[in-house]
Amino acid sequence: MFEQDYFMRLIHDLTKALAKMVFQIETETLSPYLIENQETREKTEALLLKAEQENISSAIQALSDLTEENTLEHLLMGLVFYSVLSSQEEAYLTEHGSTPEELKNGMKQLISRYGFSSVADTFFFE
Repeated sequence: MFEQDYFMRLIHDLTKALAKMVFQIETETLSPYLIENQETREKTEALLLKAEQENISSAIQALSDLTEENTLEHLLMGLVFYSVLSSQEEAYLTEHGSTPEELKNGMKQLISRYGFSSVADTFFFE
């Protein structure tokens, strides 16, 4: 339990740090409303809805497919996605077919695509 809470806090802190470094966004929790492009914001909201209505694993895969273009908009989409999920309780993750470890791995994969693998290694001590 402690380790899982720890991963969730790390993901939350990492999304905040990257949002500040890359986008100069300083906020406690990222939300889709921070995304200026309406189409990207709607895609982010759809991913979060998919995580809630279907399961988080399928939403993570859909996010991975969407972020293959490696645009900054897509990076922000991913940061918002993981920020929102990292604010959920572990029971929510379990209920929606995921674990903190899966979120950690998805977050690492996302930010590695954008050249931030060393930042992920620093946050996750790997």
